[in-house]
Amino acid sequence: AMLVAVAVLQVARLLARWCCQADKTKAEKKQDRAGSNSNAAQEGKTPQLGYITVVPSLKALQGEHTIELQSTMLKSGMECGWWLCQHTSTQIATLEKQVNMEIAAVRALRSRRRHDPKHQDADADDDDQSQASSADSASDEDVAKAMQVIHRRTLEGFVTWCNYVSSATLGSLCRKGLDMAALRDMSAQVMENSTRPPDRLFVEALVLRVMESVGEQMLQCPERLSYLLFHTYQEAGGLWDLGPTNFTIDMDKLHDGLIQMNLHTNPYTRHKMPNGKHELGLNFDDINESGIQCRENVTKTFKEPASMMVVVDFLLCYRVPIMLKLYCLTLSGYIYLGSHQGDDITTTHNGTFL
Repeated sequence: AMLVAVAVLQVARLLARWCCQADKTKAEKKQDRAGSNSNAAQEGKTPQLGYITVVPSLKALQGEHTIELQSTMLKSGMECGWWLCQHTSTQIATLEKQVNMEIAAVRALRSRRRHDPKHQDADADDDDQSQASSADSASDEDVAKAMQVIHRRTLEGFVTWCNYVSSATLGSLCRKGLDMAALRDMSAQVMENSTRPPDRLFVEALVLRVMESVGEQMLQCPERLSYLLFHTYQEAGGLWDLGPTNFTIDMDKLHDGLIQMNLHTNPYTRHKMPNGKHELGLNFDDINESGIQCRENVTKTFKEPASMMVVVDFLLCYRVPIMLKLYCLTLSGYIYLGSHQGDDITTTHNGTFL
């Protein structure tokens, strides 16, 4: 009777699992249809545009530059402009605070050099200029020096990405889709920015901050963010134009990958995505790797190991510490046996280590 009861329970559990799986399959099909319909509708939409003129409080940082936000996910250009205004105004205030702190640091360094006997003669002209300017207002030279430091510090990750991608092999996707000379030139323009106007440096740093604010999840994907930032700079004419410039931020590209993650995140099973392909679940590592591999659209770039491949992957990842432990174990065994502290029968031909 007990065996019959257990068998009946097992059969009932199996039937329930089949029913739930059938319902889940139907729900997934409905979700696929809804996702494909929404994706098709989104592709048919015209992007809404909103823009804002960058007007910092410091006059030396004002250059009549504009930032534009385009998206098919927002309903109107007014909504785009409202979102852009909120994010940009916050980032302008934050960036200006950093510039003001750097201006204070520049003044502190000049004051230290003024009281240093080694630099009194060399800094006589600087002393005259600093006395001519009031202590409360920042001179254009101080603003320029401070902005150069903030600019290099803000775009440090972008420069690293440019240098890495520009040294890619011939078979890389980056060689096919990106201009290697433009990458190297942008890297040089960021690192050697002493001759560029501070208002242009301010808006270039601000564009990155606004992209990080609008696409907050991109903070976890710095390589993808640098890839999109490169295209934003390139569409604006590069980093060589010194006049008023318009920078366009594509909100859809910033959020590329979130829709896929919302539909399917399991990296071990394939699911039909809105693009019609059966793909494994995405995570933030895949979005970031898409930027390193210079892929225009986010896709699955890494296949997580499963079953026995987990053990193989573990051994491959930790092979160095494992071999070090084995070497230490072998050396300790040799010392123990060779010092005649073990069995004399097994240490006859070992000799002494010390």
